[in-house]
Amino acid sequence: MVMRSRSSITLHFRAEAYDHPSGYVDAGTVMSWLDKAGYAAAATWAGSNVQATYIGNMKFGHPVPVDTQITAQARLIYTEGTEIHVQGRLTLPDVLDDDGEPTVATWVVMVYEAVDAKGKPKQINPWEPRTDAGHKRREVAKARSIEHARGEDALGQVSFPDPAETTAEVVLLCFIAHAAQVTPGFRLQGGTLMSWLDEAAFVCASRWAGKQAVAVFAGGVQFYHGVYVGDVVEIEARIVHTTERSMYLVVRAWSGKPEQRDLRPVAQSIAIMVVAEEGKAEPIPSWQPATEAEKQLQHHAIELVSMRNKNVYEWSTVEVP
Repeated sequence: MVMRSRSSITLHFRAEAYDHPSGYVDAGTVMSWLDKAGYAAAATWAGSNVQATYIGNMKFGHPVPVDTQITAQARLIYTEGTEIHVQGRLTLPDVLDDDGEPTVATWVVMVYEAVDAKGKPKQINPWEPRTDAGHKRREVAKARSIEHARGEDALGQVSFPDPAETTAEVVLLCFIAHAAQVTPGFRLQGGTLMSWLDEAAFVCASRWAGKQAVAVFAGGVQFYHGVYVGDVVEIEARIVHTTERSMYLVVRAWSGKPEQRDLRPVAQSIAIMVVAEEGKAEPIPSWQPATEAEKQLQHHAIELVSMRNKNVYEWSTVEVP
């Protein structure tokens, strides 16, 4: 029996080759595994169901090969009111780094809200760190929670040009939430929604580049509302900035009942995709904003990615034993 006071969780996964013909696990699956570990850690501490509100500061530092052991670790770093902040990482025990330690493939910070049986926010017992490293993690988490909210709010205020009125690549995908993909509260798992966001970004970036793209950075998924069994989920991915070898995308999701025409926003994220051959990013076609709205969207996306990159570096120096 797991004790409620436990503040860390380790889960093990293995991806089969037939699910990933490229030989490597896609970013969406990686995010789904990390969300499972984060959800388990947060729910164990809360003693109840929890809902993801933010998952991000994620950089894919090493490809995740199929047919190998994969470990997802998550631990509490900060609690406040109804919120539980969790730091996670994905490691490859069979792929050792220069120091002979398991390679860290991905870092991530996740925020969950505890809810009661009726889905209402629930106050939780505060988590108190017992080590100097724990105190450092808590202070960083507290500061960054304020910062990431400001960045997301700024992007949310920007106007998005109609797909027919922009030269940028824009892709719209549609999914239906099934019972096998939900949490105990009949709400879609955050990891499943992130996987769909990644799929939309993959299609959009691949079409623009003319070759299959891969994710190298996920700047954060902000969740606004829940998605429930039977809901239709529409996801839009669009190019908002390009460099010589990378593509910045904003990905947004809406959901509602199948009979509804007006869907409500449920999530938003930023991703950076590249076309990689033999481990090296290739040049990709350039895109330049033509309207003021496109320029503002590009500006906010670049600023948000810069902030996220800073946070990723800072978190990567705060170890998860």
